[in-house]
Amino acid sequence: MTLPQQPLTELIFERLADDTVPADTAELVLAALSDDDDLAAALAGRPTRLDARPVGTGEPAERIWLTSVTVAGFRGVGTEQTLEIGPGPGITLVVGRNGSGKSSFAEAVELALTGDSARWAEKTSVWRTGWRNLHAPDPCRIGVELRVDGVATPTRVTRAWPADAELADAEVTVTSARGRHGDLAELGLARPLELYRPFLTAAELGRLAAGTQSQLFDALFAILGLDALTDADQRLLRAARPHDAAVKEVRAERATLVATLAEVDDDRARRAGALLRGRGAVDLAAVTAILDEPDEATTDRAVLLCRELAALTPPPVDEVTRLAGQLRDAAAESLRYDGGRSRAALRGAELLRLALEHHEERGDGACPVCATGNLDAGWRAEAAASLVELRQRSVAAQNAATRLTALLRQTHHLIDDLIVPDSPAPKIPNEPQPGGHGVETLLGALREAVAALRGVPGEPADLADHLAARYPAVVAAADAARAYAEGFLRQRDTGWRAAAAELREWVAAAGGLPAREAILARLKAARGWLKETGAEIRDERVAPFAAHSQRIWERLRQESNVELGAMTLAGTNTRRRVVFPVSVDGADNGTALGVMSQGEMQALGLATFLPRSCAPESPFRFIVVDDPVQSMDPSKVDGLARVLADLAEQRQVVVFTHDTRLPDAVRRLDLGRARIVEVHRAERSVVTVRPGSDPVTRYLDDAHALARTDEVPAEVRGPVVAELCRSALETACHLRVWRTRVARGVPHADIEAALTDASRRLTTMVALAVFDDADRGGDVLGWLARRGSGAVGAYKACREGVHGAYLADLPGLVTDVRALAKALS
Repeated sequence: MTLPQQPLTELIFERLADDTVPADTAELVLAALSDDDDLAAALAGRPTRLDARPVGTGEPAERIWLTSVTVAGFRGVGTEQTLEIGPGPGITLVVGRNGSGKSSFAEAVELALTGDSARWAEKTSVWRTGWRNLHAPDPCRIGVELRVDGVATPTRVTRAWPADAELADAEVTVTSARGRHGDLAELGLARPLELYRPFLTAAELGRLAAGTQSQLFDALFAILGLDALTDADQRLLRAARPHDAAVKEVRAERATLVATLAEVDDDRARRAGALLRGRGAVDLAAVTAILDEPDEATTDRAVLLCRELAALTPPPVDEVTRLAGQLRDAAAESLRYDGGRSRAALRGAELLRLALEHHEERGDGACPVCATGNLDAGWRAEAAASLVELRQRSVAAQNAATRLTALLRQTHHLIDDLIVPDSPAPKIPNEPQPGGHGVETLLGALREAVAALRGVPGEPADLADHLAARYPAVVAAADAARAYAEGFLRQRDTGWRAAAAELREWVAAAGGLPAREAILARLKAARGWLKETGAEIRDERVAPFAAHSQRIWERLRQESNVELGAMTLAGTNTRRRVVFPVSVDGADNGTALGVMSQGEMQALGLATFLPRSCAPESPFRFIVVDDPVQSMDPSKVDGLARVLADLAEQRQVVVFTHDTRLPDAVRRLDLGRARIVEVHRAERSVVTVRPGSDPVTRYLDDAHALARTDEVPAEVRGPVVAELCRSALETACHLRVWRTRVARGVPHADIEAALTDASRRLTTMVALAVFDDADRGGDVLGWLARRGSGAVGAYKACREGVHGAYLADLPGLVTDVRALAKALS
C-alpha cells in the first residue's frame, strides 16, 4: 500500500493559495493548524508565527525488526524460553495446541512494548490476576529484542516483576545503541506503537469489525495524518466558544431585563423596556440616554441625606482596636528611649568618634580635652565598644520615634476622616425605630460619638486608650444610622435603581456584540472551509488504504458471496464512523454486515487491520497476529496464507495459531519464506520451542521423495531433483547472509540488493554466504573441497543438473546436498 507522501500542511497551503479563498479565512486556517497562541494572535490582528508542522509525511526515519521474545514465569510459560524470529522479511508460524503457551509469547510482545494487552481489555479482574505462572512464578519477566535497520547493537525491552508485585508494577529496562532509557517514549516509539499497533489478537479482530467504529475511525484518521485537521477544527471551536457564549448570554439577559423592567413603576423603565422588546437590534444610544436622565429624587434632601448615611463605612472595630494596641506599644517603646537620653547618647557617640580619630592620627598620649586621662590601647578598646553601644541605642531610639510618629499620623487621619452629615433632615419623618429612636436621635448620637472621639488627649498612650474606649460607640451609632437610611431608601425606591444598574451592565455587554459576532463569522468561515477541504483530503488519503483492504478481502473472501466496497470515513465528533459498503449477492439493504458469518467478520477484521499495521510511515517492519484463523473455512485459510505471503515480501509476519490448517496451507501452496516453530508444553509449565519444517528441509524432503519414485522417468526426475536441491542450497545461503549481515547492522535494503545481485549464479550466492563477498566465486571450490568430495559433487550437480544433465544417484545427491546445506547454515 502506498499512502500520499505530501505533508498535510503543504496540501492545505496549496488549496489556500486559490484566489477564491478570502485572505482572512486563509490566515485563520493556517493559525489554527499551528497552535492556540497563533490563532489568538490572528483573531486579534497581531503577527503570527505560522509554523504549522508537517504531519503524516514520507517513510519512517527507522525500520525496526523483531529478533526474539523471551518469557519466564509469565502466563503459561514457567522456566525461561526464547522464541527466535527469523531475520528479514518472511513468515514465522508459531504453532501449538491450546494451552501450549504459544499465546504467552504473543502477549509478551505487546505487553513488553506497550505495558498492556488488548486481549485482556474485556477480561474480568479474576482473569487478569492469573498473569504470573503458577508453577514457576519467580523469576517473572518478559523481554523483546529489536533490531533497528543499519544498527548493529540491538534494542532490548524488558519487564520484570519482583515477587508479589502487581502487573502494573513491572521494572522496565530499555537499552539501545544510544544507552539506557526510561521507556520507549525516549526513543520516539510511544506514538508509533499507538498509531500502527504491530500486533493483533482475535478479540481485537472482532471489535474492529463490529461495534467500535469511532475507535477505528480515530486510528485511521491519525495514521493518515488527518488528526491535524481535527486539532485545527477543535482550536477554531474553542476560540468561538467564549464569543458564542457571550452572544447567547446577552440575548438571554435581554429577555430577562424586559420582564424585570415591566415590574418597575417608573416611566424610564417603561421606555427602556419598549426599546428592548422586539426581535430587531436595540438602539443602545437611546437606552443609554434614558439611563443618563437625572434622577428627580436626587433633589429631595431626605433622599440625599439617607444616601450619605447608607454610604457610611467606618473601619471595623477590631481593626481600630489593633491600631490602638500598636500605638500603645510604640509609645511604651519610645518612652524607653526618652529624648534627653537619646540626644546625650548621640553627643557622646560623636565625642568618642572624634577621640578615636585623634588617637588614630596621633597615637598614645594625654587626652586633649581633660589633659588628665591617657589615650592608649586599653582606652581605645573600651571606647570602641562604648561607641557601638551608643550608636545602637540611638538607632533604636530613632526607629521607635519614627514608628510612633507614623502610628500617630494614621490615628489622626482615621479620626479626621469620620464625616457626619450636619444638616437636619426636615423631610424625613421622625418615626421611632426599634428601641424608640428616630433619625434625628440617631444622627445626634452619631455626632456625639464622633465629637467625643475627636477630643484627642495629648500623650500617645492616653490617645491609644481613648481610641479603644471611644471608637466602638462611633461604629454602633453609624450602624444604626445606616440601617435606618437603607430602610428609608428601600421604601422610596421604585426598583428603577437596581434595574438601571443591570441595564447599564447589559448595554456595556451588548455594545461588544458586533465585534464578537464578526469574530464568530470569521471562525465559522474558517471551520466551513476546513471541513470541506478536509473531507476532500480525507477521501484522497483513505482511497489507497481502502484499496489495500479490498485487495486483502478479495484474497480472503474466496467463495464468499459478500463483496466489500471501498471503505470510507464518515461523520464527525460523536457520529464518526468507518463505513464498510458491503453487499450480499449484489444486494445491499443496509444489513449486510449483520448477515456476515463469523469467518467473514474475521476476514473483514484482518482486511481492516493489516493495512493499518503495514502503513509505510510505520517504523515497525514486523506484524504479530494471534489466532487469526478462527471460524474460517478452508478456502479462506488458503486466502489468508496468500495474504500473509504477500506481506512477508517486505515484512516479518509472525502468526500464532493452534489451527493446523494454516501451516498446512503454507506448505501446500509452497509460499517461500515460511518458517514453522512448534511450541510444546509439558507438566509444570515446562515449555519447549523447537523448529518445525523449514524451507530448506521442505525442499530436500520433496527432492528425496521424488528421487525415490519410479513413476516419473529418470530424465525428468534428474533436472527437477537438481532444481529442488539448488533451491535448498540457495535458501540456506539466504539464511546465512541474513544472519551474518543483520548482526553487523547492515540495512535490510542493502541485504536484499546483495542477494538479488548474487542470485544470477549459484557460485556468487555461495561466495556471498561463505565469504560475505560475492566476488570471491573463485574460492568456492576450494572451500567445498575442504568439506569432502560429496560437497563438491553436490554443488556441481546443483549447478549443472538443472540444465538436463543425467544424474545417476539421485538419493545420494539429496543426502550430499543436505550435508552441504547444514554446513552453510
